[in-house]
Amino acid sequence: MGLEDDLKARTSALISQQMANWVVEIQRAIQGHQAALVSALDELGETVARYDEKVDESSIASAMSEVIAQQPPAAGADYGTLKASIAAIEKGTNLTEVLTQLMNEVQRHAERAAMFIVKNNAAVGWNARGFDHPEAVKAVTIPLTGDTVFRLVHGTRNPTRGHATQSPGTTQALARLGGGAQGIMAVPLILRDKVAAILYCDSTQDDVTAATADVVEIMVAFAAKVIDVLSAAAKAATAPGGTSPGLRPAAPVEPAADSPASGINRFGGTGTMRPVAAPPLRPAPPPTPGPSLAPPPASALPARPATSPPLRPAAFTPPPPPVMAPAPARSAPSAEDQKAHEDAKRFARLVVSEIKLYNEAKVTEGRKTKDIYNRLKEDIERGRQMYIDRVPAPVRDTADYFQDELVRILAGGDAGALGSN
Repeated sequence: MGLEDDLKARTSALISQQMANWVVEIQRAIQGHQAALVSALDELGETVARYDEKVDESSIASAMSEVIAQQPPAAGADYGTLKASIAAIEKGTNLTEVLTQLMNEVQRHAERAAMFIVKNNAAVGWNARGFDHPEAVKAVTIPLTGDTVFRLVHGTRNPTRGHATQSPGTTQALARLGGGAQGIMAVPLILRDKVAAILYCDSTQDDVTAATADVVEIMVAFAAKVIDVLSAAAKAATAPGGTSPGLRPAAPVEPAADSPASGINRFGGTGTMRPVAAPPLRPAPPPTPGPSLAPPPASALPARPATSPPLRPAAFTPPPPPVMAPAPARSAPSAEDQKAHEDAKRFARLVVSEIKLYNEAKVTEGRKTKDIYNRLKEDIERGRQMYIDRVPAPVRDTADYFQDELVRILAGGDAGALGSN
């Protein structure tokens, strides 16, 4: 082995030995540091535990109570108000009254609201509350094909809620009512499994709160059920075929000239009660001629002196007038009859109210020009046929409640405003 190789070997051996010594020292140092770190962590854990024991839970609870007390009551938590609203809606006796009560109660929870009737694939404005120009709603017609919340609600049959910027078409369609809407919502009113109307609400805040939306949805759903119940009650009161169960048929009478049975529908009457035909008179037997009325034979007459006054015929006593049989006394209407008439009134009121609801503008113009019937002939005759189909003939022959409601609801009490067919 040469000198160079020997130096390399000795150098490598020394370096290896020194490095081994350094590794041992480093490991010992690491072990010392690890022990110190574990000790420090144990001390820190004990310190934290002591801090946890020092937490004043009573002070924290008191502070939380103060913060909660300063917050306003959560909207929608007042179930008493919701209960009162539902009770008010339930007082409605027909479609128009129920929807009017619904609008009154919605206004207590939402800043602004408008009801739109679905007709001919469009949402037609009917009533509005809280807007700058609420009367303008009757001139608003929103096609259900446009990009608005009305199309969304009508198509999905579900409520929707969001921000006005998400539906520029809705904001544009309702611009004439007054701007400033931020949070918006719309709720469908479903009758007979169809979307019959859409209630629109909005707010100047960024959002219609979830609590407000829940309350409005509950009231709309309840109003729909009330309307369905009113309609079902009117239909259930009469059986198909024009007869009502449990009712005694009345004596037949000749139909009046303007009754539905005569085939002639003349408007302008008030539907007053028609008199029932009186029973035929029972003629008395003809009187038997008395003996004093038979002329005596000529031979039995005495000779008349020339100067005697002329003979006068015997006084004639007319027979007594024939005795007419007294008309049978009318019995008081039974409870079943009264119920049948009340059901007929209710059904007529419901049908005519629905006609008016869907044709507010035509009714208003028809009252001015006194031609309501010509404007609403199709709807009126359809409603009349429904009335005839559902109300028993004895009730219809006694009173025309459908005509009464046409005058009262459509014509506003002025029979002349109906016009004639």
